[in-house]
Amino acid sequence: MSDAPASLRRIAAVLASGVALALAFPELEAWPLAWVALVPLLVVARGARPRVAAGYGWLCGLVFFLSSLYWIPDTVSNFTRISPLVAHGLWVLMSAAAAYSFALFVVVVEWLAARGTGRVVAAPLVWVVVEWMRTFVIAGFPWNSLGYSQIEQVTLVQIADLTSVYGISAAIMLTNIASAEAWLWRRGGAARAGSRGAAKGASRFVLIAAASPLLLFLYGTLRLGDLQAKPFQGGLRVGVVQGNIPQDRKWDQAFQDEILAKYLRLSTDAADAGARLIVWPEAALPFYFRYDPRSRALLDFARDRRVDLLVGSPGYESREGGEPQSFNQAWMVTADGAVQGPYDKIQLVPFGEYIPFHALLGTVKIAAESIGEFGRGTQYTLFETAALEPPLAQGAASQRPARFGTLICYEGIFPELTRQFAVAGADFLVNISNDAWYGDTAAPHQHLSMAALRTVENRMPMVRATNTGISAFITAEGRMGPTTSLFEDDIVVETILTRPTWAFYRAYGDVFVYLCAAGVALLALRRLRRA
Repeated sequence: MSDAPASLRRIAAVLASGVALALAFPELEAWPLAWVALVPLLVVARGARPRVAAGYGWLCGLVFFLSSLYWIPDTVSNFTRISPLVAHGLWVLMSAAAAYSFALFVVVVEWLAARGTGRVVAAPLVWVVVEWMRTFVIAGFPWNSLGYSQIEQVTLVQIADLTSVYGISAAIMLTNIASAEAWLWRRGGAARAGSRGAAKGASRFVLIAAASPLLLFLYGTLRLGDLQAKPFQGGLRVGVVQGNIPQDRKWDQAFQDEILAKYLRLSTDAADAGARLIVWPEAALPFYFRYDPRSRALLDFARDRRVDLLVGSPGYESREGGEPQSFNQAWMVTADGAVQGPYDKIQLVPFGEYIPFHALLGTVKIAAESIGEFGRGTQYTLFETAALEPPLAQGAASQRPARFGTLICYEGIFPELTRQFAVAGADFLVNISNDAWYGDTAAPHQHLSMAALRTVENRMPMVRATNTGISAFITAEGRMGPTTSLFEDDIVVETILTRPTWAFYRAYGDVFVYLCAAGVALLALRRLRRA
């Protein structure tokens, strides 16, 4: 390697950064790598011309997304008429587009550093801004933000109740950039300040690199201790039904009665285990609820077993003089036979439920053929279920119905959208999904990790029901409770516990992001004045 041209060595270092970062995420979960994975990129890009720096950043991002989103081609080709070859092309294009965030990050940091801004100051601020931009730029795809790599380390993610996932990402980036600066000082500082000066300069950055995860750990330890000292407000026995319906049967009319019978049978087991609310996955019903006479079976079941049923269902709305508009919906049937809803999914999946930039990309509409072009909901609907019961003789719980917000599939990876349900008065969160599209890959694990962080941000538990797994109960601290295995018929019944806990993020939203954006703006103005 030492005989290879310098440019090849730099490219190899950038590629290594992308691969190492991908390894930090589920399902491999080599989470410590996230704290140092970007060091090679940051070292190589240091002082590079803008176009070259952008190229390094884009290449690193491309490798990261190709590696962590390897499941996309099979997802596309298995459930549409797109050939595997074209599906792989779409995977590359999607990864290439998402990699803009890495390129933009490197260019802005180096542009600021060219007029004296310390990279250790600039890098975390800029990273937060570009990571936040991924929630709405180029169709909105904030999959695998840096902070999600730490979800298994419960203590390290508690800062999310102040900053959302972005505070964890900032801390990881601070360690990466400080480690890069320390390495550069050890490597080249002797020429500038002698060996003793180099060691002193490097030690300064080593301390910063170590302090970042330590501060997260200290905050998490204190916050967890504070939460454990608070009494629970109430509990509710909830059942999750995982039907494990093969995707090729899901919309086959020959299997509709069989699918409904299976969900009702599993729900009977959940009711026998004491569930007062039973949750079915996204689009569990293979027909339009309330438009199909078989919907009566749900009302009869809820009344007979005295339980509430939350079900995912396709829906539509007639439009005068036009085609009916399809929606991805959630409905609730209550124990007295009443119906609440629907909740229409707000955040749609690009190329799955709608075509971004339709005028430009209409030629790839075939990518959404298996689902269709869906309408976008506008209301953050809360459902009301049975009242919370006092847990463990800790006093009387509120007699009002418990309220919950329902996140359908992809919506669980958007912090601000989830926060809107919490602000509206939810006591807990429900996430219904159909991850059968992804097969037995890392995608269901990645999806679960992102949804789990929403519980920490809003300090409320989550019930997650998926068609083929992973279904789960998640506490307000982000701890995983009972979970299901992939591609197995299963039910899980658990008592979720709620406590009246205040969270800065739930109350005020993305203040941390706005502060980082303001910081970048001030640094940019300072740089322009110096120029």
